[in-house]
Amino acid sequence: MNASSTTTGRPALRRVREGYWRVTAASGHVLGYVELNEGGHGEPTVRRFTAKRLLPSLVVVPIGEFGSAEEALECLR
Repeated sequence: MNASSTTTGRPALRRVREGYWRVTAASGHVLGYVELNEGGHGEPTVRRFTAKRLLPSLVVVPIGEFGSAEEALECLR
């Protein structure tokens, strides 16, 4: 996933650091984050993406893990 941002009606992704993206609405409000998780500790390498919702109180809440960044992005819509 190498998109820095998008300008369609869909939420936009902006890379924060390697494997971590901020998700924003068209209005500019931050909706949450998508994080790349790859297997470790002897586990097979499987790319999974965790969606994290940013709540108004500035608390980040994990939503779930997904097989693609697009799926993780979609749940933050």
